[in-house]
Amino acid sequence: MGLVSWAVMPCHFIGGLIQAKSAKGFYGDSAIAHQELVSLASEAASNIRTVASFVFEDEIIKKAELSLQAPMKITKIESMKYGLIQGISLCLWNIAHAVALWYTTVLVKKQQATFENSIRSYQIFSLTVPSITELWTLIPMVMSALQILNPAFNMLDRETQIVPDKPENPSEGWLEGRTEFQDVTFNYPSRPEVTILDGFSLVIESGQRVALVGPSGAGKSSVLALILRFYDPYKGSVLIDNKNIRDYNLRWLRKQIGLVQQEPILFNTSIKDNISYGSEGTSETEIIQAAREANIHEFISGLPKGYDTVVGDKGSQLSGGQKQRIAIARTLLKRPVILLLDEATSALDGESEQVVLSSLGANEWKNKDERPSRITSITVAHRLSTVMNADMIVVMDKGKVVEFGNHQALISVDDGVYSRLFHLQSNMKD
Repeated sequence: MGLVSWAVMPCHFIGGLIQAKSAKGFYGDSAIAHQELVSLASEAASNIRTVASFVFEDEIIKKAELSLQAPMKITKIESMKYGLIQGISLCLWNIAHAVALWYTTVLVKKQQATFENSIRSYQIFSLTVPSITELWTLIPMVMSALQILNPAFNMLDRETQIVPDKPENPSEGWLEGRTEFQDVTFNYPSRPEVTILDGFSLVIESGQRVALVGPSGAGKSSVLALILRFYDPYKGSVLIDNKNIRDYNLRWLRKQIGLVQQEPILFNTSIKDNISYGSEGTSETEIIQAAREANIHEFISGLPKGYDTVVGDKGSQLSGGQKQRIAIARTLLKRPVILLLDEATSALDGESEQVVLSSLGANEWKNKDERPSRITSITVAHRLSTVMNADMIVVMDKGKVVEFGNHQALISVDDGVYSRLFHLQSNMKD
């Protein structure tokens, strides 16, 4: 009887495997189909002000309903398939029971086993099979969990090409700030067919103030991304202090570089914590001084909770200019050796911009430690009036340097790119 029970056991396993395969396909297809809806809802929620200002709520709902059509269709088809396969699976299990019971009667009839022993064996079989059946009912839930965990496992299995802790031993002391690009070709991994920098070469001396200007898409912000080593160039080299940037301990390197972006990133914590972010052991006096330099101290002092005011998710409680000035204060407090400014004052009014530019353009830190007092600053700007005092202005177009020099030298070139852009902006201002 035991041998017969094991002989019909494949019916259970075959039924379970068919059910598992069906469940995997069902949950996999459903997850993919619902991804569009989740993406649409998330995008609408995060940009709710834009959606509301354009009175686009009804269109979002229509898009959501339309995106549900595919999941509904897939769910109906897969549910029917899943039900049919589950019926076949249960049929196979019942066949196994019937065979076992039939053979029990055969053994009793031939007096090869007593009635009591045969019934006992069948009862053991009957109690064991439901347990196995119960396990198979968990298969859909297991498959659903695996579909959710697969992206996480894939992410964990990925090997990054840029490891922040290699080499393990960071350099000692401070950078001087000399930065050099040697025939750099670069494209973003997500768009390998689009060349951002094409044979880009540039030397920035320590303590020099350099501005990168040019039309949108020229590759200006990509230059800053390469200095911070968010990416590695496809060809060529980026050197800091005559040493390849790949040979530096990345955490040590980034501690000496400050970045202010056009879209400032703030965290859902107090203004004080946002300003001191990344600067360990700073005093309240230093935080206030950085806020003064960024022309934000008076505004903060006027708040009921002052520097303890929580800014909200992504700084939602503040205006664009206020967020930008807090981000600038955060970088000023860091006292970096290399200062990277990507349209850092684009959201400021004229008065605030002049105060902030004065602080950023000081080109030296008043400190008593061993770091260089003169900073190397690289500014990306579209408003040429903000970079007229730069030591060198680099004009970029299509990933290449087309002109460079100071303001007076470039403005004197009648048919030059910089001269044309400057006069165009001047006429628009007038």
